[in-house]
Amino acid sequence: MANERLTEAIVRDHFKEDPFIKSVKFEEQKSNNKRIQELLKGQSKGGGKGDGYPEFFISFPTNSNYIIVVECKAKTANHESSNRDKPKDYAVDGVLHYANALSEGYNVVAIAVSGETEDEALISHFYWEKGAPNYSETTDKKLLSIDDYLQMFEDQFFISDFYTRDIAFKARYLNEEFQSYTIPEYKRCTMVSAMLLALIDRDFKEEYCNYETTSELGQKMLSAIDAVFDDEDDMVRNKTIILREFESILNEPLFEQEKIKHKDKKADEPTLEVAKNFINFLERNVYPLVEHSNIGYDVLGRFYVEFIRYAASEQKSGLVLTPAHITELFCDLAELRINDIVYDPCCGTGGFLVAAMQRLFKMAGGDKRLRKKIRKKQLCGCEYRPDMFTYACSSMRFRGDGKSNLYNGSCFNNAQIIADNHKPTVAFLNPPYDVGNSRQMEFVEHALKVLDDKADGRVVAIVQFSCAIKDEKDLKAVKQRILAKHHLKAVLSMPDDLFYPVGVVTCIMIFEANKPNKGRKTWFGYFKDDGFEKRKHLGRIDARNNYSSIKEKWLEAYRNQEDIPGLSIRKEINYEDEWCAEAYMETDYSHITMDNFERKLKEFIAFKFLSE
Repeated sequence: MANERLTEAIVRDHFKEDPFIKSVKFEEQKSNNKRIQELLKGQSKGGGKGDGYPEFFISFPTNSNYIIVVECKAKTANHESSNRDKPKDYAVDGVLHYANALSEGYNVVAIAVSGETEDEALISHFYWEKGAPNYSETTDKKLLSIDDYLQMFEDQFFISDFYTRDIAFKARYLNEEFQSYTIPEYKRCTMVSAMLLALIDRDFKEEYCNYETTSELGQKMLSAIDAVFDDEDDMVRNKTIILREFESILNEPLFEQEKIKHKDKKADEPTLEVAKNFINFLERNVYPLVEHSNIGYDVLGRFYVEFIRYAASEQKSGLVLTPAHITELFCDLAELRINDIVYDPCCGTGGFLVAAMQRLFKMAGGDKRLRKKIRKKQLCGCEYRPDMFTYACSSMRFRGDGKSNLYNGSCFNNAQIIADNHKPTVAFLNPPYDVGNSRQMEFVEHALKVLDDKADGRVVAIVQFSCAIKDEKDLKAVKQRILAKHHLKAVLSMPDDLFYPVGVVTCIMIFEANKPNKGRKTWFGYFKDDGFEKRKHLGRIDARNNYSSIKEKWLEAYRNQEDIPGLSIRKEINYEDEWCAEAYMETDYSHITMDNFERKLKEFIAFKFLSE
């Protein structure tokens, strides 16, 4: 006798093993979400007045625009009717019936599953866009990962935001575990990077559970990394630096001692078991993310941010990693094109390069030749710090290539190599902030110099706001040199707490290379409110899903170079002027209310009271 519970078990087991399962809401038969209940009210498959009850729902607590719904049938003969109009009796018909109802409030991925075993199971996928009269069908004939279903929604900001929260959760868990074993902050990301890279090697992935000592585990991990970074001629210079960085973790107690102390446990634990547990956690929960070439997210960067969140020494070092939504915004501001070669002179963990690669991949579509060219030839960068350089190489290696175009050392010393060998057309950068204002602008000047002078070069840089307004002799000298050869196309004043918890106020500068500034105007934007809010453990997030609409408003004004009261203004400037919207923009008084005035007055009184 056919048993639909077996079909349901196939679906349940598949999703319960997914690395994203803890970041979604997985419900069976009935959802607790009142919005879903309302949409399925009176939607019984039998055509009566009863409510609809699909087998499974997957919803996203971070975004109420998307949902996945699953309908099951035991027999493959009941997979689909000829007209898809018998929802009570067929899986496809039933899931489309529910998707139609849910599409009034959601973008819906609908999955129909029939069969009692994995081998015989028939699976169909559909996408019903919110408010659309009909659906589209995909060619996938097997159950996919939650990440694959996320890609169907084609909302890159939602996907990136989802990754941010998921990875923050996992990074926080690992950070707490590392802290419990007294593993220092500055070694945590190196350890995570080494373990993830070693898992790329099939032999290590299959055998690490069988190694008998921590010494053997550590040496096998290094051998796996060595194999992963193969002996291509252009990788020889990088492998030595990378392996030296990873060798350093073998001197840590986790790999050097037989026992290790957990602060909350009475007895010491075998280090071999603890190390294997860390690797296993990464294999199940993080490796699937870095292995997925479609993920345009700097996973190691997010781990690094979480690991040094409470390390005050790093916050003082000038190292400020760029938020994911800003690396994505850079691609829009540069109006990235399919043949652009993107360069980052201080690439950190590779966030800008990852974002640029993902944007170029999107343009390339399914063209494998173009994708290979993007990986091999259209991304390059420099990083001074060996540890950061190692993370950047790792991030690019996870995505198949690109690591050979990264250089460890000063971008100024490597300028000729970058210009001659790579001929970049676009530069993205977030220079170190502890070097002073003039030096930050020298990084920008360097980026402009190395761009291919035969191309339509663009530089997008996020620098300290003081670079735009300070009256310093050295700073003005650099600005004068830049404007003599290049056009300052735009300056955007960014939110004051953009890099929370690091307290630094920034602006984004966009330059057109090899076009002298004289006679050309600069567009100044006041982009202080990006819709993000601070949340405990997560930092700044788009809690109310406002950023997408705010960003479109910004970009429309930027592309059209519009003067909008309260948002933007155009003005021709020189090196002695202030480079910010605040200096020239008209105030839009129409939005100011008595409540605004009272709130600001109270904030001022509170500030005076607390500061005095």
